[in-house]
Amino acid sequence: MARPETRTSEESAEITLNDQGVPIIAGANFKVRQIAIDYIEMGNDVAGIQSQHPFLTRAQIQKAISYYLDHRALIDAEIEESAEEYDELHLKSADSPVRQTVRERREAP
Repeated sequence: MARPETRTSEESAEITLNDQGVPIIAGANFKVRQIAIDYIEMGNDVAGIQSQHPFLTRAQIQKAISYYLDHRALIDAEIEESAEEYDELHLKSADSPVRQTVRERREAP
């Protein structure tokens, strides 16, 4: 997986929408919803978030948090939709041929 592009300038602390209309940190191509998850669900502050994502500046993280707080209902809905999609895909893949092969190998003596 490619690392997000890094910019150190405070000017890069902007939030834009990507081609799918998802808010991202400009210059880093990093989704605001990930910062929201870290900030709210994991209880991280800016320093904690930056330790998880060292390619982001404090200004970028603070801007993403502010954007989240200003658009909380929208981003919370995005997070929920993403979680539901993950759960659905996980259930669908439970009986995939690859998983079946892995199970058979685990069970083999």
